[in-house]
Amino acid sequence: MKKVPRYFFFSLVIISVSMGIIACKESSTTYITEDDIWNIMDEVKIATLDKDIEGVMKHLAPSVVINVYLNSPYGPQKVPMSREEYQGKTLKGRSMSTDNEYRRENEEIIKISDDGQTAVVETDVIESYVMGGRTIHTSTHERVTLQVVDREILVTRINAFMSMQSDNHLPPLI
Repeated sequence: MKKVPRYFFFSLVIISVSMGIIACKESSTTYITEDDIWNIMDEVKIATLDKDIEGVMKHLAPSVVINVYLNSPYGPQKVPMSREEYQGKTLKGRSMSTDNEYRRENEEIIKISDDGQTAVVETDVIESYVMGGRTIHTSTHERVTLQVVDREILVTRINAFMSMQSDNHLPPLI
């Protein structure tokens, strides 16, 4: 298996995070509404731009399943992560980056279950940041599952399909 560039792991952080895309709600709830979803997405965006890892992590279920599919210079790769792995990689990546930008496009609520206990959302997250003197651009299509867990809306699954490029024509950071 080939080494993955360090900036890839930072991108995981943001994913989400982007992941951030969706998450939990502070108040107790018994079902998910569209307003809940949009509020969570906005909270995650703000936390991501502020490099507030706890603001993102509070939206992830303890047993969240995170799968990142990356089109890298080394070919397609699947990177599964636990909540703890995601947090560690995110903290490390954020400490090494500057000039972060984040926006969402093509946001769509795919389905809210009839009982309001589960929702699936898809969005494209477009990000850029500077790391190691390079400007990195990522484009991630995320499919996020939210569920009511102990009366809170939490992200229980993230499938992120990511591609990235650098403005600089330097060899990849390894």
